[in-house]
Amino acid sequence: MMTVQKRNLLVKLAILPIVFGFLLFSLFIFPCCASETGTNLLHPVAGLRPAYSDYAAFIAGIPTPPTTLGEYQSRPAWTRFACSLDRTWQKYVSKQLTPMRRWASSRLAAPISSRLTVFYPFSGPDFINAYTLFPRARAYILIALQPVGCIPRFRAMNRDEFDSFFADLRQSLHDLLSVGYFTSARMRSTLEGEKVKGVLPVLMFSLGRENARVLDVERWFMEPDGTIVKAPPFYRGKPAPAGAIPGVRIVFQSERSYGRPQTLYYFRLNLHDSTFRRNSHFIAFLKSFGPLITFMKSDSYVMFDPHTSLARQFVLDQSRYVLQDDSGIPFKYFAPSLWNLRLYGAYKKPIRANTANLLLAIKK
Repeated sequence: MMTVQKRNLLVKLAILPIVFGFLLFSLFIFPCCASETGTNLLHPVAGLRPAYSDYAAFIAGIPTPPTTLGEYQSRPAWTRFACSLDRTWQKYVSKQLTPMRRWASSRLAAPISSRLTVFYPFSGPDFINAYTLFPRARAYILIALQPVGCIPRFRAMNRDEFDSFFADLRQSLHDLLSVGYFTSARMRSTLEGEKVKGVLPVLMFSLGRENARVLDVERWFMEPDGTIVKAPPFYRGKPAPAGAIPGVRIVFQSERSYGRPQTLYYFRLNLHDSTFRRNSHFIAFLKSFGPLITFMKSDSYVMFDPHTSLARQFVLDQSRYVLQDDSGIPFKYFAPSLWNLRLYGAYKKPIRANTANLLLAIKK
């Protein structure tokens, strides 16, 4: 793992030298009702104003008020899921999240207090790791290749579909809860399969387990001219404009941010140079949040590829801090003339579970 901070900051970070078994990759999926290129977003069911916090809690296996989804909490499939997840999640919090939070509060004081936006390229739906380490960021921007998906419409499911949903969800959590991260191959099969797909339900699950109050959820489509088309997160509908970048925007509050509203973005976009170059409007959107805290984990050495040079340079130019493991930006790109570097951890070899390699870089 690696940490990078610009040199003109007075407070220097120290990076966790212990192994987390690898920073959590929150992953499970839900049956999605929207295609990746469209939503019925502009014409929701009349009078429907969903209680998004109730959906987040229900998806996370947490009881909700009877007014929204309470009638489904007596179904055996949900009660089995909730009981099993409670036990497993408590172990996971004790083993993974609590040590991470304890370390972050003492070692990441400067970036946490800065409340900068966290930029997480190649993230998948892994909000939990970024939120655990930087709980008070004003915004989180996740970018990956998985489809956005939609919030499940439980009222439209028959009993078999409902039961299968939670059975599949529990299965998709196996890697996360047993080894602390999710493999790319499993993520492809669970997020883009026949029964479950899309990261939006996963993000809602994460917020539910963090006891966050979800204030608003919008599907976004960023058109080539930078225009944002907004839509509700539940329904099928007309295709998005050609060339639009699909995404989702979630506004939430939590005790860990002292009740201040925070925003979580997820965009589906390939960050290779050809795509990065032709989406200058999206790059301008990202720059508007700067300076950034960039976080990267389990990136499969994508930033080593010469075809991701633009994204790599964007991170180096726009970040005040970079926290990453050894699969992120290669060490050689942190120029000694620009960065102070400090390594932590016990490096073993590439792609080895339960291994951490850390670097602190402070930019001059």
